[in-house]
Amino acid sequence: MVSLEALWRPRSRWTVLIAACWVEATAGLSYVFSTYSGALKSELSYDQRHINRLSVAKDLGDTVGLAAGLLCRVLPNWAVLSVGALLILGGYGLLWLLTDHHIPDLPFWLVCILIFIGTNGCTYLDTAALLACIPNFPSNRATAVGILKGFKGLCGAIFNQIYASFLSPDETSFILMLALGPALVMIPLIIVIGPLSHAELLQNEDDDVIFRLLYAAALLLAAYMLSVTLVQDFSSVSNTVNVIFTVVLLLILLLPLPIPKIADHLSRKRTEDDGSLKDPLLESRVDGSENGVTSKPTPTYVAACFMSLTEIREEKTFVEQTAAKGLSKLELAAADMTLRKAYGSINFWLLVLCMFFSLGSGTTAFNNLGQMGQSLGYENTQVFVSMTNIWNFTGRLAGGYFSELSTRKYGHPRTNMLAIFQLIMAVGHVFYAMAWPGTIYAAVFLVATGYGAHWAIFPTALSELFGLQNFGVLYNFVNMASPAGSLIYSGFIAGPIYDWQAKKQSSAVIDDTTLSCEGAVCFEVTFFIMAAVCVMGAALSIVLAFRTRSLYAIG
Repeated sequence: MVSLEALWRPRSRWTVLIAACWVEATAGLSYVFSTYSGALKSELSYDQRHINRLSVAKDLGDTVGLAAGLLCRVLPNWAVLSVGALLILGGYGLLWLLTDHHIPDLPFWLVCILIFIGTNGCTYLDTAALLACIPNFPSNRATAVGILKGFKGLCGAIFNQIYASFLSPDETSFILMLALGPALVMIPLIIVIGPLSHAELLQNEDDDVIFRLLYAAALLLAAYMLSVTLVQDFSSVSNTVNVIFTVVLLLILLLPLPIPKIADHLSRKRTEDDGSLKDPLLESRVDGSENGVTSKPTPTYVAACFMSLTEIREEKTFVEQTAAKGLSKLELAAADMTLRKAYGSINFWLLVLCMFFSLGSGTTAFNNLGQMGQSLGYENTQVFVSMTNIWNFTGRLAGGYFSELSTRKYGHPRTNMLAIFQLIMAVGHVFYAMAWPGTIYAAVFLVATGYGAHWAIFPTALSELFGLQNFGVLYNFVNMASPAGSLIYSGFIAGPIYDWQAKKQSSAVIDDTTLSCEGAVCFEVTFFIMAAVCVMGAALSIVLAFRTRSLYAIG
């Protein structure tokens, strides 16, 4: 079989980026738990409390990626991807054998471990994809990370669409698809994601054009998935139409395929144009010599000479070119950053606390979105979940684009933009708390967009401030701030307040599992608190920006 590496320009930066996007599109399996949880409940005779505990195991597996970070320090990317695919295959494969009754029933704690292993494999894919791309785009890190994280955010929508077309309503078979899908995707891509030489990493003026093409393809994918979701939520769609939807989806996913060739063509065209500008100037000089006339060098000839000298100077090493783009101070600061120094740095813990406040509050909002919609009288709460996925994706693209623009053009610290998106989330939480008619749509947009932007900005800031040597470990450590915050906010704020309001509304003493709350009071206090913690996160981001402003300053 012909590999993608043979079809594309071998080891191109763009080849690696696009392959990593497809890897990320299989690395968000934690987003589809609700699709197959019904099969676990019916086939294994579990109740809702069992499902909730399995959901916790799923969340832990998706965020506790320290092992993946440590392996990335000693193994190449292809090996880390292989380990991740095998963990997904093992975890979800055994879960399918269990739910399809091919093996005897297992203790509940062991099923929790299977869920943990399956989703934990995704952290290996995510970390390897980031580490494969971040060094390749030193001047566009946030842009590249935003695109990668955007594809991860759409993983759930992609898998759910394939399920709706070919497997629905067999949720057990969907678990088998989760086990096999990432492994099958890794087979052709694993040889593409490899290290590049410094010569292959040199940036050029066409990078922004290529990124615009990638953004266009990503936004088209998001718009298409939003349209399909709305059609499916508000009307009855036949299986034939679902199959057509899926075929179009797969074609859109293949749109970035020619981009490495386009980048190669633009690069060669620029080289040819530069050569054509110099040749006539040199020819005119030769013609003057043949006529026996010794003439002074013309201004154009002198300019041509200086152009050649400039081009010679532009043949720099990768590090020199990066320094020329204004990143030398950051690289110097992160050059000797060890794990011990990072963990002892105030800047690192400021970043962790920022993520604890903002990502934790966002995860809490998403986890309670269904209950929130029901308490406000909305019958179809699934549409809010679908909209959250789409706006989360859009936020990841926006966070990468605007933070890169702010940093490269104006020399602003990366976390300044993080503070802006945290304040956007705070406004969204206020809309949740007020619960006026229709404000839930605005709240979903603001919170999901701000939340998504974090996933493009914080990995980039982390790589700039603490280097790439230990990026995998540090990234997965900061990543744990999200479930830690959610655990505290949900367990000690959202849950108790909801139950308290539900008991106040109850006219009789009933079992706690049947308690339900109606009206804005169910989450009003919770989301005012969430807004406050987002403001605290923004304040810490500004403090971090102030501490690192000299590293980002231009000139």
